[in-house]
Amino acid sequence: MHKKSAFTLIEMLVVITILAILMAILVPASSKGLEMARRSSCANNLKSIGAAFAAYAAEHQGEMPHYRDLPPANGSFSEVPDFSAIVTKVYTNGYITDLRVWICPSDKIDGSSPVSAASSIGSFRSQSGNCSYMYISGYHLTRTTETPAVAPLLCDEANAREYGPATPGAMPDIGPDDNHGASIRNVLFLDGHVVTFKDANAANSIFDNLKNTSVICSVD
Repeated sequence: MHKKSAFTLIEMLVVITILAILMAILVPASSKGLEMARRSSCANNLKSIGAAFAAYAAEHQGEMPHYRDLPPANGSFSEVPDFSAIVTKVYTNGYITDLRVWICPSDKIDGSSPVSAASSIGSFRSQSGNCSYMYISGYHLTRTTETPAVAPLLCDEANAREYGPATPGAMPDIGPDDNHGASIRNVLFLDGHVVTFKDANAANSIFDNLKNTSVICSVD
C-alpha cells in the first residue's frame, strides 16, 4: 500500500506566505528598475534634442530656436508661449522628424490630457499631451552671458503650466504625477550634457546659476 502525499493546510499557508513575501520584495524592485530604464530613455531623448538644436544653431549664426522674439527686459508677455511653434520649426527643417522623441516614457498625463506621440506635425500640440518637456528659449551660443554647463535648455515639464521669465522660484512645483515624480527632473544643459536632479526643489533649482534671466523665457 502506498500512502498518497498531499499538502496539509499549514504547509499550504506557509507556501502562500513565502510567495507573498517574495512578491512584496521583487515587485517594488522590478518597478524601480523599470523607472530607472525609462529615466535613462528620457535622458537620451533630451540629448538627441540637444544635438539637433545645436545643429540648428550652427546653421543659424549661433541662435537657438526661439519663441518669436526674445522677451522684453521686464520679462512680460502678452500671450502664453507655446512650444509647438518651435517643434514645428525644427521638424519642417529636418532637424527632428521623429515625434516620439518629445515623449518621456514615464509621462502619462499632461494637465488633463493623456500623453502620446503626435501622429503628424500638423496635429502636434505641446500643451495637450504631445510633449513631455519644457524649453528655455532665448539663448544665443556665441552671445550668451550664461555658462553653458549650468544653463538649462530643456527639462522634464510639470503638469502645471510653466512659462514666463525663468527666474528661480517662479516655476510651479513638480508633483507626484509628473514625469518622474515629485523630486526628480532630467535637465539638458546648453553644452549638451544631461543631469538628473533629485531634490525637493527640482522645479526651480535648475535656474540657480543663471546670470541674466530677463532675456530668456520658459516655454511649455
